Amino acid sequence: MTGRDGTRFDTLGPALTVTTVPAEPAGGDAVTATAVLTNDCPFPLRNTVLHLIDPRTTTAVRTIALGDLRRGAKVTRRWRTRMPAGVAGEVAFTAHVVFDVDAHSADCARAARTFTIPYTPNEVRAPYATYATAESTAYGQYGTELVIWAGGRDLSGGIDEKGIIYLPGGAATSCVAQVKAVGLTGGDSPVAKSGIAIAGDLTAPEKGGYAVLTMSARYGVEFMTDSDGDGRLDTWAGGGTSYHPAWLKLVRDGTTYTAYAGADGAAWQRVGTATVPSANGAGDAGVVAGAANLNYPGTTVRAIFDHFTVEAT
Repeated sequence: MTGRDGTRFDTLGPALTVTTVPAEPAGGDAVTATAVLTNDCPFPLRNTVLHLIDPRTTTAVRTIALGDLRRGAKVTRRWRTRMPAGVAGEVAFTAHVVFDVDAHSADCARAARTFTIPYTPNEVRAPYATYATAESTAYGQYGTELVIWAGGRDLSGGIDEKGIIYLPGGAATSCVAQVKAVGLTGGDSPVAKSGIAIAGDLTAPEKGGYAVLTMSARYGVEFMTDSDGDGRLDTWAGGGTSYHPAWLKLVRDGTTYTAYAGADGAAWQRVGTATVPSANGAGDAGVVAGAANLNYPGTTVRAIFDHFTVEAT
């Protein structure tokens, strides 16, 4: 459950809240966060441990053993930290409490004070490069996240209008490109899409080896390749339900490309395999997005990616 002030809390466990000073910190600000745990359960909490977690981290900055807490007990703990600089999206200061209910069971509760920092174009840093064949294109990089704003028409049908953030020469003859497509928002087309692309030259896909794996706004995953080397995506596999975040993986083995998708980056489902005869030597790998506007020029989408990697195999 989320309160009006952005605090998220567990309604089933003991009452746990998180507040911050300042109440609306900006990027880089020093922050004092306060966690308040109140045992309003009809039983004592045994072996209670409180974990205080900084934004964008997965391990606690402080772990505090509180022991047994009787009914009605209230504990307050503060930690001094800092709002991350150079990030966007949801940023949370979190408290997590673990406790035993009796001698044979355990439970937990979590609360977070969450802030939303807007994404704004800020370009990307080396080794990344950008390229666009769509209008209204802009780019951003926030830590491990890459962001593309793009308009344009579809990627398929010989049109191929998109924004690209890519690693020049990053795709070896045998390689795996993988990304977490965090979200795709802002467009009004059900076939707007974002995902991974590989080509000998992503700025000139007619040079060969062109393949794209995307998650569309509404119609699921799409695996498209150029079968005849003219730089146009003319084969297709995929379909199904769209979901975000979506993990996408494109595996190249010479002229053979295999596409996979999954919801968690661990369990993968094969989308399809295709031969791309024009693939020759190393090439580029990157992330792409396009609005696929039905009424051109239409609107602009914003695609957020995380954990983009390309590894030779």
